[in-house]
Amino acid sequence: MSATNEPVVNTVSAGEAGALEKDKFVTVTTGAYTRMVIIGIGYLFPISAIWAAFDYWKTLFPDKNIEFVVTCLYQFGSVMTVLVLSLGKSMKFHRRILGGFSGQFCCLFVIFLFRWLGLPADVVYTILLGLVFLMSVVTGFLDSALLALNSQYSPKMQEALQIGIGFSTFVSVVYRDITKLISTSQANSTSIYFLAALATVIVCITSYVSLMRMPISAHIHEGEASSSQESLLEKKEEQVDIWKVLRRVWFNELVIFLQFVLTTACYPAILTAIPCYNLTALAPAHWYQTILLSVFTVFDVIARFCVRHRGPLYYGNIWITAVIRMLIFPLVVMCATGFFRNDWFSMAIVALFGFGNGFSGSLSLITINEIPGLSGPELKATGRFSAVAVNSGLCVGGFVAMGLGVWLGLA
Repeated sequence: MSATNEPVVNTVSAGEAGALEKDKFVTVTTGAYTRMVIIGIGYLFPISAIWAAFDYWKTLFPDKNIEFVVTCLYQFGSVMTVLVLSLGKSMKFHRRILGGFSGQFCCLFVIFLFRWLGLPADVVYTILLGLVFLMSVVTGFLDSALLALNSQYSPKMQEALQIGIGFSTFVSVVYRDITKLISTSQANSTSIYFLAALATVIVCITSYVSLMRMPISAHIHEGEASSSQESLLEKKEEQVDIWKVLRRVWFNELVIFLQFVLTTACYPAILTAIPCYNLTALAPAHWYQTILLSVFTVFDVIARFCVRHRGPLYYGNIWITAVIRMLIFPLVVMCATGFFRNDWFSMAIVALFGFGNGFSGSLSLITINEIPGLSGPELKATGRFSAVAVNSGLCVGGFVAMGLGVWLGLA
């Protein structure tokens, strides 16, 4: 397969693709690309924001390693939501995406108010877990719609979404670094941090609404312009044989699942458990662990910009990247257990794992939409399967991290 990043149209046999399918991919403008990147940032930004504030949670709940619990609870709620939504026949893109972003905003707003509530730590902890679960549900609504929506665009727009997703963790960590530098008061810096997070979600909502009004999105809501076209689209979607599609994409979905198991098996819980040995100046206020998160996200983002330079990788051999990441993962764990006691070496391993996360995770989600012969409705179904694979992987990875944490004494 060519490494080109130009729009690719899936071929469909027996004349399944009409004019609507044929002209689906139009020229990707800089404005559309940028908006999709921003939407990608908002996709996982709220939970990334909670992860990046790990130092604040350690201060509020010093007897708890909250990263493990938050990760497992969030991923479990998200995957269960996606599984339930995947049973439906239609994808209400606009309603689910706007509802998801709005729900995320409300959850972050309540967290922003924590310092002024004056509640006992145990009560705040319970409220936080409840908000994390609620956020997982609303993100599940956003998740299931966004991946299916993105499959309707060209590979270049799919690349933009993956870059944005990488930026979500990067932006959250950068926000945390900057706010900690702005104010030495942890309460003040955290308030500024979550205020910036709220503003970011608003920007993401605005970008989505703007993208939907651009010509590149015309084919998505074209059915709303006339009832006859809407009936045609619904009829085509109803004719999709889900099991037939699954038989064609199951292996690639399994690869996606494994990629994201590895993601949350490492990030953030194992990374924040890596001790500081040599760079003692970074030990106070958990600065070393904060820098490790920054290193991971920086290389994750860099890798997402490199997916267009995929070389010989395509949907048929993308599994190789998952195997390579599985070989690197034990090195990250050994850094956390103290087997390796050099802080610079730990940073290098984290950087390597972060690069692999951004590159192979993104490319797995892009290449599955390049499997020949998938029609528009079948790509929608594939998007649903991908949403389930992503969230199932993230969920299982969270429990793997918790299991490792308990077994190795990190939790």
